[in-house]
Amino acid sequence: MIKSFVNRVIASVKDPERDFSERIFLIYSIISEIAVIIALVADIILKENIGEIITLILIITLVPTITFVCLFREKVGFAIRLIVISLVFAVLPSLFFFGGGLEGGGIFWFIFAFMYVGLVISGALKTVVLVFLFLLTLACYLTAYFHPEFIVGHSRAVYFVDSFVSVILVGAVCYIMTWSQNRLFMDENARARKEAERAEELTLAQNRFFSSMSHEIRTPINSILGLNELTLRNMDATDDIVKNSTGIQGAGKLLLALINDILDFSKMEAGSMDIVPVDYHVGDLISEIVNMIWLKANDKGLKFNVSIDPKVPSVLYGDEVRLKQIMINLLNNAVKYTQEGSIDLYVESDETNDKTTVLSISISDTGMGIKKEAIPYLFDAFKRVDEEKNRQIEGTGLGLSIVKQLIELMDGTVTVNSVYGEGSTFTVTVKQGVSDSAPIGELNIHSEQMAKRSKYESSFKAPEARVLIVDDNEMNLEVEKKLLTDTESSIDTVLSGREALEKTVQVHYDVILMDHLMPKMDGIECLENIRSQTGGLNRNTPVIVLTANAGSSNMDLYNRSGFDGYLVKPVSGEALEEMLMKHISREKLIIQGKMMRMREDIDATTGYLRKAQVIITSSSMCDLPEKVTKKHNIPIIPFMIRTDKGVFKDGVQMDPN
Repeated sequence: MIKSFVNRVIASVKDPERDFSERIFLIYSIISEIAVIIALVADIILKENIGEIITLILIITLVPTITFVCLFREKVGFAIRLIVISLVFAVLPSLFFFGGGLEGGGIFWFIFAFMYVGLVISGALKTVVLVFLFLLTLACYLTAYFHPEFIVGHSRAVYFVDSFVSVILVGAVCYIMTWSQNRLFMDENARARKEAERAEELTLAQNRFFSSMSHEIRTPINSILGLNELTLRNMDATDDIVKNSTGIQGAGKLLLALINDILDFSKMEAGSMDIVPVDYHVGDLISEIVNMIWLKANDKGLKFNVSIDPKVPSVLYGDEVRLKQIMINLLNNAVKYTQEGSIDLYVESDETNDKTTVLSISISDTGMGIKKEAIPYLFDAFKRVDEEKNRQIEGTGLGLSIVKQLIELMDGTVTVNSVYGEGSTFTVTVKQGVSDSAPIGELNIHSEQMAKRSKYESSFKAPEARVLIVDDNEMNLEVEKKLLTDTESSIDTVLSGREALEKTVQVHYDVILMDHLMPKMDGIECLENIRSQTGGLNRNTPVIVLTANAGSSNMDLYNRSGFDGYLVKPVSGEALEEMLMKHISREKLIIQGKMMRMREDIDATTGYLRKAQVIITSSSMCDLPEKVTKKHNIPIIPFMIRTDKGVFKDGVQMDPN
């Protein structure tokens, strides 16, 4: 029984999952029991008052009993409160009055009691017990002074021995209590450090997993979509084959979007999503987004309006990739949930100083809107509001959650204003650095789309150009080569960095497309070797990283590594051609006439009107100072005042009608 109790107590003290105050209590109880046993032996030798001896015997028997029962029933907190209350209201008074008062050893245990109470209980109860302990101490001293007859006295010899034993015991107990608490703290700190190291290792492992997962998933999707695009180009394909291939293309792109959402969400949950700021051109970012969304809106018969403040700085400093992701997510949602009407993109900035500006992006739609009670849950992960009405709309339900978390990572805000059945407006504000304060000025976005044709036609032909593609995946090499076949360029392919270096000392290439993650020698190492290659013919050749590793952190890595461009798999033939057109010399390019501009350009800045707050007086007069209304450009709708002398406008003394 005793052995079982001791083992249970030791196991509980060592249990890191148990509350720290409970573990401290168990240690202190053991230490105190030993001290009380020694005190009892000393009292018996000194032939102390029977009242004090009985008190010590009760402590020795009841404290372990209460502790064991409560420990067995997982009620240690109750044991702490019961023993503390018994100590203050029963044990201390008994030791004082039966043990000689101020001329006995019991008074030294008051010091122990203050320390014990302060360490084993917390909250309001600690304050209450300490107040009662103070009052008890005061009452004992006053009793000893005014009514010493109530206290059992000691002889001088007994007082000296009893007080000496008590001082030694109380001192030893306090020392051991402090030492044991420090030891527990050190154990907890060591455990916390191990947990932190383990968490860091887990985060690194998760980062490696996400990077690998992104690469491994995108690689086969690149082959699927690339081969499918070649099928769509095939003039001999039947209508059924083209119809099926079109379905595969749409499903593949949707699958890719879902994978991106899940990977991004997982990174955020793991705390491994980083914001990587770079300089970016606002006009280029908006043009790219508008071109992408216009096609989707146009396919649904929606009008896409764009309004950009011409005073927005032309070059900003921030995470371009994540900002683009936020805007595309919100615009895609607007298109998905709008069946008729229009989508509006509104961008402006408020300059805070020469180095920073607050970029404000508003996206409005005339879609189904959001119920008022659903708005608080709008940004929850996996939550889709109005599920019954939206069951046909594809998606993970992660888009808005990702948007909110990305904006929070960028220290920005996102708000939503919606009228159910009429439409919604999402507004994002985020602080960005200003790299070039020159205003963007007139931004006339020429959105482009493929002309419908019966036969595929490449964007350009370059029969004199030579391109090298480096990738360790044979299927990807085959797909990428075939996607560029119609450009009539000479395409060489190799499966490793070592083979690439053998080629670059033999042939001069106009462009090199380089995979990143390859065995033995990765793309970055291969690039460094090409740039420093003795006798190399491609030390200045543009090298484009063609990778399955998406993300702004990778984009920053590739920029710092010296790549001349960045393409993320799965890559389309159009994207490949567009990138090659940027880097093949103009003399070798024969531009095709396949691209046609849409019927109307999007004039993003002409007619821009800055949004202003309007104060409308309805039942009371508005007496804002004139300097305030002018400073903040606040229009006022005057309040009409009718008197027996006529009708007046508030603030504008109007002649009677």
